[in-house]
Amino acid sequence: MKKTLILFLAAALLLPLAACGDTGDKPDAADPSATDAPVTGTQDAEDYSAYMPTADYDGYEFCILKHGDVSWCLDDVWAEGSAADAYSDAIFNRNCRIEAALDIRITQYEGVVDSLIQSSVMTGDDNYAIAYPTLSAAASLGGQDLLVDLKLIPEFHLDMPWWDAAAVDYLTIAGRLFFAENEINIQYDEATWVLYFCKSLIERYTLESPYELVRNNAWTMDKMHEMMTAVAHDEDGNGERNAPADYFGFSTHWGSYVGLLSGSGESLVRPDGEKSYVSNLYSERMISIAEKIGSIMNDMDATVIPNRFKGAAAADGAWAINTFYNEHSLFYGEVIGQFANLREMEGDFGLLPFPKYETTQEYYTCEVLNTAFAYVIPRSVQDKSRTATITEALAIDSHGDFIDAYLDTTITGKSMRDKESREMLQIIFTYRVYDLGDIFGWGGIADTFQSAVNAGGKYLASSAQRIESAFRQAVKGSMEAYAAASGW
Repeated sequence: MKKTLILFLAAALLLPLAACGDTGDKPDAADPSATDAPVTGTQDAEDYSAYMPTADYDGYEFCILKHGDVSWCLDDVWAEGSAADAYSDAIFNRNCRIEAALDIRITQYEGVVDSLIQSSVMTGDDNYAIAYPTLSAAASLGGQDLLVDLKLIPEFHLDMPWWDAAAVDYLTIAGRLFFAENEINIQYDEATWVLYFCKSLIERYTLESPYELVRNNAWTMDKMHEMMTAVAHDEDGNGERNAPADYFGFSTHWGSYVGLLSGSGESLVRPDGEKSYVSNLYSERMISIAEKIGSIMNDMDATVIPNRFKGAAAADGAWAINTFYNEHSLFYGEVIGQFANLREMEGDFGLLPFPKYETTQEYYTCEVLNTAFAYVIPRSVQDKSRTATITEALAIDSHGDFIDAYLDTTITGKSMRDKESREMLQIIFTYRVYDLGDIFGWGGIADTFQSAVNAGGKYLASSAQRIESAFRQAVKGSMEAYAAASGW
């Protein structure tokens, strides 16, 4: 999709302003009784109008800070005007409605989000109402006491569907929620790991329907690997595995270890009580999972990874996607945002969650990438109640036409070729997860797991032991920093 033009703030907004000061005392906690929330038992499940805040902010400029346009995903929060596509139209119309309702002006500024938040808090410049750093960057900013604890804000209804419940759960650390996800910006949807599959190869090799496998709780790593090996072969008979002639079972890059791990129902770390985390790399189940992931990722006949085969450079992810695009690979592992690169694909493809490790798992789970953008409020914001009220209004409004336009038009209408993929998308969004080990990278745990998988998985426990001290120190540092942060 052609990105909308960006309205840059006037240079004056970058000049130092008066030092910020709080407009009220820091609340002890968000008090649901103070938010005038309706009684849910009498509220229509689909009608959230009673939650829509009212206010008059006399033309206040609500500036959203974000990174420049990202090529692999949709990340728009502002549109210049009504456009030809439903997604941009929905953004424009949503913003217009809230501007009129609250008497504000919504603008967007693009820059290096992390450093701009840091300088804004240090100088007291109240330039940005909200911002979107990556999850990993937000984790660091929270530990530097640069962000507002969202749980302290009474205007927020964090248990309502315009906030991602999984994010609120997983990203609450030491009792603090410095970053989360809501429907103002759907980039975190785009950054969710999924599998694509090529329908023509399913038919050509008379393989089982992946959709039926998911529905029947039979979609496992073993089944995926079995189907991969049924397709992969040296088509031109030259004794080498190369494109475009040969066929493969799985095209991806090393990032798919994240998708496969999340599909197993495990994560790099696990909670140790309410206020800390321990490494999850030592259990027998985790070691078995690492070996299974290694068997898939290291299958030299069936799996396409950049730099592995002739004609692929070390960082050339295009080689992997092209084998799938040309219908020479059965599965393609990437994030939902890669839909944009598949829209012109001639052959039909479908969408799946990553497979389970074993059928006893209750759900299919898919992880949100650690470079997904997170919603934050910089501590430099002076009127936090005003920022929260506008945020809530935008998020509630987004839960209607905006999300419908994204799912029904931009994703389903333009990209998906069948109704089953929409069904799979609902499963993926309902049970997605966040891995704090991947987001924080404590002690190098993510790299350690990936290296162990690359080596086959059997040395996972010894690899984990080598970083254990560094891991514990890093976790301790984060927990202490989060507990000590003002958050206001």
